[in-house]
Amino acid sequence: MERIITVFGSSRPRENEADYEEAMALGQALGEAGFAVCSGGYGGVMEAVSRGARAPAQERMVLPRNFSSRRSIGGLTQKFA
Repeated sequence: MERIITVFGSSRPRENEADYEEAMALGQALGEAGFAVCSGGYGGVMEAVSRGARAPAQERMVLPRNFSSRRSIGGLTQKFA
């Protein structure tokens, strides 16, 4: 049975900010523990968690919301619209 963790959060944190770095560490820990990570697919916390979970065999899925013109992040293995 696949274990999936979904993370949604603010799009405001940027790389090298404390919240972004903490979210990236969370993503890495989840990936190393064998969880697939699912996020909203945009910047900030969602991007950081997905980046942190980038182990070669780790799944990164997104459930993007079309409420803005923001571009979703790259490096994802599945996208659900």
